[in-house]
Amino acid sequence: MIVDRKGMKIMRRLYHGSEKIIEKSIYGQGEKYNDYGLGFYCTDSIDMAKEWGVKKGTDGYANCYELDCNGLDILNLNDDQYCILHWLAILLQNREFDIPSRPALEAKGYILDKFSIDYERYDSIIGYRADNSYFSFAQDFINSIISFRQLNHAMYLGNLGQQFVLKSENAFSQIQFWI
Repeated sequence: MIVDRKGMKIMRRLYHGSEKIIEKSIYGQGEKYNDYGLGFYCTDSIDMAKEWGVKKGTDGYANCYELDCNGLDILNLNDDQYCILHWLAILLQNREFDIPSRPALEAKGYILDKFSIDYERYDSIIGYRADNSYFSFAQDFINSIISFRQLNHAMYLGNLGQQFVLKSENAFSQIQFWI
């Protein structure tokens, strides 16, 4: 992170793991069923980028970028005003959940009604990454297999990592490949 004289964060170093070098991220490409929908998924951890970028046993690259955050509207799901249910509401809108029962369907409806955020209006999102194990915790919570306390606790187990997702054309225009 690079800051100005007043201590304001203006530049952010990000990494994107991939099987190839990506000098220019392209707005509108990618998988729409990722945690936060269509976007360019990065992390501020080079180690996480290496882990997330390729399948086990294959080689890849941790592409490095600098993002100018000036003028970007960034949704930080780690801010005190949000809780794990806000993250879950976004996940419910983007990932496929197995909802086999009426109580699970009602739980989904309640979470979407009470905790949805208009996340698509933001240029970027910072939040948890729902890998297979963490996604299964979210799935189990919806299906009343684990409690809210257990879900919340599970998010702090291991090294989940944070994602920084570029969502808007504006954000894509402010990221530069860094050598």
